[in-house]
Parts: sequence; C-alpha cells; structure tokens
Amino acid sequence: MATTEASSQALQQVLCFALAGEAYALPILKVREIQAQATITRIPKAPAYMPGVINLRGAIVPILELRHRFSLGAAPEDTRPVIVIVEAQSRTLGIRVDSVSDVLDLDPSSIRPAPELGTDSALDREFIAGLANLPGASGTDTMLILLDLDRLLSDGELQALEEATA
Repeated sequence: MATTEASSQALQQVLCFALAGEAYALPILKVREIQAQATITRIPKAPAYMPGVINLRGAIVPILELRHRFSLGAAPEDTRPVIVIVEAQSRTLGIRVDSVSDVLDLDPSSIRPAPELGTDSALDREFIAGLANLPGASGTDTMLILLDLDRLLSDGELQALEEATA
C-alpha cells in the first residue's frame, strides 16, 4: 500500500482542452479559473495573437488567442471558445481555447519529450513541455500535447502585452 500511495503522490494533474481538433493540457496548478462567457475588449496596436483584454473582477487580464499563436487558423463558426485564466511568468493571462474537457492525473513517466522537427518547422516546440499518450475508449490512443506556460511568450512579447494593457 505504501508503494501505491507514493506513486499517486507523484501524479501530475493537468487541465485538458481542445484546439483545432487536437488535445492539449496545462498543469492544473497554473490554472486560476475558466471563463465560459467573457466580453473581450479590443486594444489598439495590440499584437495579432492578443485579441484584447477582459475585466476580471476589476483586474485587466490580457487574452492570448492560442489558435493564432500556433498558426491553426480561425475557429469554425459553431465553436464557442472558452477562456482559461492562468498564471504564467508571475502574470495573470487568459488563453482562449476551443473547449475544456477534463482534469487528468498523468504519471510523469508517461510524458515524452517533444520530437525534433528541424529548423524549418512552423511548430515552435519551445513551449511544448512534452507529449503523452492517452488510451481511448475505442482502443486508439490520443496524443496529449503538454504546454509550458512560462515559455509560451518571449520576454519581448510579454513586454508588448504589458505596454498594450498599461
């Protein structure tokens, strides 16, 4: 029983969400809340990946559009995006995703590093913390992409966000 207890303590909880039909996850400890209905106010001269800001109980929170950030194109008309409020580099940010599914416990030994894709790749893997296989109900596995929020934006991009929301 002590072995089971020790292994369960090592599990990493993640919040799973969908983006352009793919499964992504964030460490649950970085998530503050989920906003299903929030009005985004556009900010002039804001970076293209930042559609605007929301007022979260008196705090102005910049919103990142992950579809744009990851070059995934616009969301289909029938998609009702959700904003996940997170802590990244000691800042509160909102990330807009297609949908949020659930919270999972991942065994850290099941997480694999992101593959090398070459320098010409459009996928910037610096913000990918790893990949994990999730067994599916139909016998097929789903690949889960784990994001590293602290590396999602460069220092220059964070500075641009602060200037846009100042």
